[in-house]
Amino acid sequence: MSKQLSTRNLTVTALLAALALALSFLEGLLPPLPVPGARLGLANVTVMFALTSVSWPAAAVITAAKVLFALFRGGMACLMSAGGGVLSLLAMWVAHRLLRERLGSIGLGVVGALAHNVGQWLVAYATFGAAMVYYAPILLLLAVPAGIVTGLTLHVTSPYLSRL
Repeated sequence: MSKQLSTRNLTVTALLAALALALSFLEGLLPPLPVPGARLGLANVTVMFALTSVSWPAAAVITAAKVLFALFRGGMACLMSAGGGVLSLLAMWVAHRLLRERLGSIGLGVVGALAHNVGQWLVAYATFGAAMVYYAPILLLLAVPAGIVTGLTLHVTSPYLSRL
């Protein structure tokens, strides 16, 4: 039975990773937001779902797939994706473990978006230096509505994703 369960988790993880890559690609086709590099982060919905409904390793695999997919946009995009994705995953994991009953999908989305933007900002700061200090407040302000959107998207799609 455990072999079936692990095969099932592997299959669900692969499907969620494919969905994350498709969402990332489609989001890249949308008109850019007025702030350079800003995106909604809809692919993060799959990471949040995996974290709350599948397993921590599944969420980590999906995050790694998103980072590798970012290589198609260039080396800097990959570094930014890694910085944001890893910090976001860790922050959401901690928040979910500590506040599972009180957080909800919107709270989880906001935590993930804030951490993602902080991770990206840290990479940018390490790369470009002190000029990035002025960009941090903009990223943090944008993270809240982006997190609300991804959290609401998770809330609406969870029943359908659970059928996987």
